[in-house]
Amino acid sequence: MLKTEGEGKSLGEKLYAKVYNDVIARIKNGELKVGDKLPSEIELAKRYGVSRITVTRAMKELSDINLVYRVKKGGTFVNGKLNFRTTQLIIPVILPFGEEFNATVKGIQSITTANNIFTPVYNTRNNIMREEKYLRELLGGKFDGLIVYPCNSRKNLSLYAEILAAGKPIVCIDRNICGIETPLVTSRNAKGMEQIVDKLVSLGHKKIAFFSLSDSMAPTESERFKGFCSGLIKNKLELRTEYLFNSENIHLLEMVQSPTKQHSIFHRFIHKCLDEYFAFDEKPSAICCINDVSANGLYLDAVERGIRIPEDLMITGFDSIDTRTNAERHIISVSQNFFEIGASAIKLMLAILNGQSYQKEQKIDVLMNADFPTAR
Repeated sequence: MLKTEGEGKSLGEKLYAKVYNDVIARIKNGELKVGDKLPSEIELAKRYGVSRITVTRAMKELSDINLVYRVKKGGTFVNGKLNFRTTQLIIPVILPFGEEFNATVKGIQSITTANNIFTPVYNTRNNIMREEKYLRELLGGKFDGLIVYPCNSRKNLSLYAEILAAGKPIVCIDRNICGIETPLVTSRNAKGMEQIVDKLVSLGHKKIAFFSLSDSMAPTESERFKGFCSGLIKNKLELRTEYLFNSENIHLLEMVQSPTKQHSIFHRFIHKCLDEYFAFDEKPSAICCINDVSANGLYLDAVERGIRIPEDLMITGFDSIDTRTNAERHIISVSQNFFEIGASAIKLMLAILNGQSYQKEQKIDVLMNADFPTAR
């Protein structure tokens, strides 16, 4: 552990240690408890009389040892790693953190905090190598079961098999691990996408595209594509193959890159797809995107090209992570109940550990946005 005093340390190192060590001390003495949200970096900088850069460095180091976890636009929360000796069960949670997973963690902790169960949270940043690192760390320690949102259904298969062989149950969120039968908590993805198509049809859209199709789609994404197809068929609309934008398996490239490089790869792909859109003799009037990230990326590139949203093109997403931004950009979406997904996952794990009967696959309803853009 870093010390706040000592010869040879620069002023910057001492200031960083001041924040780092004080947060650890407050967790040790119980002032900060599992699930507590820390003040913002600006507030911490004022409290300790240091720069925000110093606070950011301290938070990153605390996150790297999994003492806290950080959620983009959500804040920094206490993992409580130093308190594990007083817990009855240790159930790690591995997530590819985005804003939506703040609600997932809150759902888990709504059950675990009151029952003195330790749930350390690990952030893979959607990187399969980070996921591998955390799985190996867990295999070297003590834990009772694992809740995981896998980066990919096929990667790190041997490590998941090793966990199960050691008698540790696994509950998956969103998608299963290919080849391994594990309980799953997910959303009603096909139904949600079908609802979106129904809404577009009610607004008068007849030429609807899908963004994007891939040979390496996650099961969740495949379900959404099934919902897209069933929605078109139910409404007697033509399913035109040229309107199915193909991602050329860019997800496999993204999962071994840093978040910055992931964004760069994805935005180059979006730009290519809109080049294809402009080449159509008959352009689709709406595009159903696989998720909100895709929808907002498509929106930004379309606006740069002078496409009016939603007058020229309607864009839909899936997740409703940022409902305000979606409303401002006239993007239709459905909301996944991430809190309920988290709560259901931990309840399922506890049922398994307690030897109770349980449902192997639990699907949580999605909710269509209340406000919709109507312009064509």
